[in-house]
Amino acid sequence: AYNVEADRLFDFDRSDIKPAAAAELQRIAASLKSEVPGDAPIQVDGHTDAKGDHPSNQRLSEQRARAIVEWLATKGGIDRGRLKATGYGETKPVAANTTATGADNPEGRAKNRRVVISARPS
Repeated sequence: AYNVEADRLFDFDRSDIKPAAAAELQRIAASLKSEVPGDAPIQVDGHTDAKGDHPSNQRLSEQRARAIVEWLATKGGIDRGRLKATGYGETKPVAANTTATGADNPEGRAKNRRVVISARPS
């Protein structure tokens, strides 16, 4: 699986892929093509931090996952039929969004804003 910090791919609260992200996405696409069987499904999962309301975070995570699927299909050369996008909003954090005292945890929130690209043999 490839775990990519969303801040490297997108501007804050946006789902347009940054031009600077192209090199990393190209590397991932090349790796998927060389290391994953050609018929294996590829899952793209979008995640957000807990800032904002749940509906907005859910929508943003879905839009970001779809943007990566679109990029992999059109610029990465991956068959669109193999790609599936899912957004999880803030429901699957990998770090605390706040500290034990309830204060904001910017480092934790940054870890939670991510896109995970994975493949499984069919």
